[in-house]
Amino acid sequence: MPTVVIADDSPTLRRILTSVLTKEGFEVVVAEDGVSAVQQVFATMPDAVVLDVQMPRVSGYVAARLLKDDWQTADIPVILLTSLDAASDRYWGAQTGADRYFTKDFEAPQLVVAVREVIQAASESADGRRNLRPDPVDLGDDDVMSRVCDLLDRKLFETSVAAEVTSLAATMTGFEQTVAGVLEVLRRFVDYDLASVLLLEERTAYVAVAQETSQAQYAELLGGAVDALAAVSGVQIAVSDLELRLADPDNFLGEEDERGMATFLSMPLKGHGGHVIGLLALSSGQKNAFGETALATLRLVDGPAAIVIDNARLAQVRAEA
Repeated sequence: MPTVVIADDSPTLRRILTSVLTKEGFEVVVAEDGVSAVQQVFATMPDAVVLDVQMPRVSGYVAARLLKDDWQTADIPVILLTSLDAASDRYWGAQTGADRYFTKDFEAPQLVVAVREVIQAASESADGRRNLRPDPVDLGDDDVMSRVCDLLDRKLFETSVAAEVTSLAATMTGFEQTVAGVLEVLRRFVDYDLASVLLLEERTAYVAVAQETSQAQYAELLGGAVDALAAVSGVQIAVSDLELRLADPDNFLGEEDERGMATFLSMPLKGHGGHVIGLLALSSGQKNAFGETALATLRLVDGPAAIVIDNARLAQVRAEA
């Protein structure tokens, strides 16, 4: 028997939804606000969740984000119920990761159909794999609110990083200055020894030196970058074909020694139309230098950075035409 968590601060609506879904063969667990909803989901690991948007303590929007943000509950389908039906409300509902969005003028059979459909869709997305759910977790009120704060902090960080990159379009005056700006923004959020933007069409590698490093690591970064770019673009480039632009204001790039590259990380830069325009590469002399936080930050940076660089390049081409 599939289990559904229903969260609504209206006792009347909770009774109606419970009656309708129970008659259709569902086991129903109820919650009266957003905090309780999150607690019940982690405690029961249900097959689906139905959330009212406007609830005390934590809204349905926030509860949905918490559930979709956590690997333990991310695959559980969420249906939002609300009396709000402006375009902005529907957009915000979609941004939570919710699978369906219903206004409260729905008919009960519509909800039953929707619950069955999202459960079926979740099953199909597993592609025949056994649906493994983690063990139930008991969360106190403080645990839930702590997760809310962590989520808000992370979203604020993500927004700040993306804003830093996209603001370059307004503050940088040229193509090369834009590329340098991208590398400088990256330095504020990720610790690296060397970072490079390797551009495919221009056959140019822009390299920023952030820590004391060696010529060996510099050479290894360039070699790793051209190999990685070939893998994602299908275009073979030799390091000797590149025009190198080095930014090392503190003279951190030393002479040849035994210090080589211990960690290398790269991500393709995709411009307009999803075309690969280049590669962002980082290196460090320390092993396992780039953890999950660095990876998450790079995923925030690479998309906006690619578009900003692509726009700057197109602007330069138009100016030179």
